[in-house]
Amino acid sequence: MHFEAKWNTMEKYDLLDVPHLIYVMDPMCSWCYGFAPVLHRLKKEQEGKLNFKLVLGGLRPGTTEPMGDEMKAAIKQHWQEVEKATEQTFDFGFFERESFVYDTEPACRAVVTMRYLQPEKELEMAEEVQRAFYARNNDVTKAEVLAEIALGLGIAEDTFLEKFHSDEMKEKTQQDFLIARHLQANAFPSVYLLVGHNLSLLSRGYYLYDALKAKLEEALKGAQH
Repeated sequence: MHFEAKWNTMEKYDLLDVPHLIYVMDPMCSWCYGFAPVLHRLKKEQEGKLNFKLVLGGLRPGTTEPMGDEMKAAIKQHWQEVEKATEQTFDFGFFERESFVYDTEPACRAVVTMRYLQPEKELEMAEEVQRAFYARNNDVTKAEVLAEIALGLGIAEDTFLEKFHSDEMKEKTQQDFLIARHLQANAFPSVYLLVGHNLSLLSRGYYLYDALKAKLEEALKGAQH
């Protein structure tokens, strides 16, 4: 796949000069939560070999309607499937919430905000938001909850909130969503390898580590020819 996009929206990354592992996810996507240990392992193994780029995909950004019983049942089934497949911990007390609006934009924006405050903690922020939401039943649609998570990573709450509420971070988050669409990442998690202008899809949806590693090695070999 030949790929052209406005990567200049990511000022700190020179994506076309160095091979990049690109991970498209949403912190409020259950399969992304299940995939976190796989991604973490692959990223650690590739340190020094490949650069890493996180793109926030936007699972349900801007949702305004509260969850109904039908949606609750569907999501609960997804969580049970993810728990069984990945052994990640879930707090099913979430489904006792009344009038919860499943808007994933704030959680995505919190990760983008961390990207601009402490870039090295961007993925850690995503993982902490995941744990807060899935394992501890915290409401990560609320700015104060996200600020508390950022505080745990060393960012003062007022510093985080000022940046989080800025028009700049709202715009940067929308740019991530746009990049995800350019990538045709219509399912999360999705992992790509970008070498020059050549983009290879490694996985769409949940993959086991060995399968993902094999896809990466195959794509790297192909990029050398």
